Amino acid sequence: MVCGTRHRGRREGGLTANYTNEANFREGEGAESFSTMKIMKERGKNMKKTCLTFSAILFAATLAVSAMSMVADQPRSSSVDTVVKGNTAFAVKLYREFSASEGNIFFSPYSISSALGMTYAGARENTAKEMKEALDFRMEQAQLHSAFKKLNRNLTANAHKSGQKLNIANGLCLTGGDVSKDFKALLRDNYDAEFFAGDLAKINGWAKQKTEGRIKKILDKLDPNSVCVLLNAIYFKGIWESQFKKNSTYDAPFKVSANKQVKIPLMHQKSRFKILNEKEFQAVSVPYKGKRLSMVVLLPKDAEGLARLERQLTTQNLKQWLVKLDKQPDRETHLYLPKYKMETSYDLVSSFRNLGIKDAFDTGGKADFSGMGWPKGNLWISQIKHKAFVEINEEGTEAAAVTTVEMTKSCARRYPVFRADHPFFFMIRDNQTASILFMGRIVDPSGK
Repeated sequence: MVCGTRHRGRREGGLTANYTNEANFREGEGAESFSTMKIMKERGKNMKKTCLTFSAILFAATLAVSAMSMVADQPRSSSVDTVVKGNTAFAVKLYREFSASEGNIFFSPYSISSALGMTYAGARENTAKEMKEALDFRMEQAQLHSAFKKLNRNLTANAHKSGQKLNIANGLCLTGGDVSKDFKALLRDNYDAEFFAGDLAKINGWAKQKTEGRIKKILDKLDPNSVCVLLNAIYFKGIWESQFKKNSTYDAPFKVSANKQVKIPLMHQKSRFKILNEKEFQAVSVPYKGKRLSMVVLLPKDAEGLARLERQLTTQNLKQWLVKLDKQPDRETHLYLPKYKMETSYDLVSSFRNLGIKDAFDTGGKADFSGMGWPKGNLWISQIKHKAFVEINEEGTEAAAVTTVEMTKSCARRYPVFRADHPFFFMIRDNQTASILFMGRIVDPSGK
């Protein structure tokens, strides 16, 4: 995006006392290379535009590791519940935006909410109002950011207690300017953000490291007047509670549409799962080891029924379906899921415009990120990038999981069959907090 407003310099300070705890800020930390401010000052009158480049990085990884002993769950706070409910509503809205296009979908609504949450911390006035409504943030600034802190810790603790690997990382890269000490303190205290100065190579290197090599590049270019890049990365590596045997995987047709089939490796196992049978679809919950996280698959009964199911996908309906699914008894089931890997990439600016965020992208003076220490109109968002990777195999899920499955009725068989051989919707969620970490659909697992 081309940015063009008059540069008037950075305002000192920026956040009010309600949003930060200055006593917790260690002077000088995270400001190692802020000599870039001198460069900006030298540009002086020659610098006619500045922009905030924002990037969300998402990833998930493969399976592995052993289970750990369970410990007593800590009670969930009302603030965490409020964040989760808002994040779920946002996830559904964003999925509906993506579903207007054809093909596979895979993204992390939690990663995007976290990264935009950090950006929202610096927004003020109507810019903040638009972001709050679009992202379904249901608390004021101070309460929201502390709730994200609690939720991040709960999510990583739940995964680690059951032997899964879930890493959530946040960062702020200064690419040509500086932000206020108060803003840095807020990011560090509530999001455990890392601060560093650098360029495109440094940003992509951070992404590669935090995703253990799965996402090697998140940005292709930086705006010449970029000030900073906000970063979030999620890496998930989980193994199934009941693993598939490799010798039970075989090539089978997957019905992409009425006129197209592809051959894909189809995994199979017989074990106990929760299955929900609704009028137009079936759902299955496939737990990861320890049962604190699970992959939920919603499979239309009609091979071409995914679009109809997506039209019914609302926050309220999803909540009701998941409540019903959780109440189902474990049943011995023949489960068939596709084995596949997928990488997706999204430019989210147009999606957020559609969701009602306008001022944050405005180059004519409406963008108000004065909470970052810049005067209104001098700083705006130029790009929002999101990449995701997922791999599903016999051992577990790499970063997000999925499989769609279709349940077919069987007259002669003793056990129900859940067979994912046509397009389906799926998500990976934390069962303790009800947070949706990843969401998507599989239309063609062959990727062709």
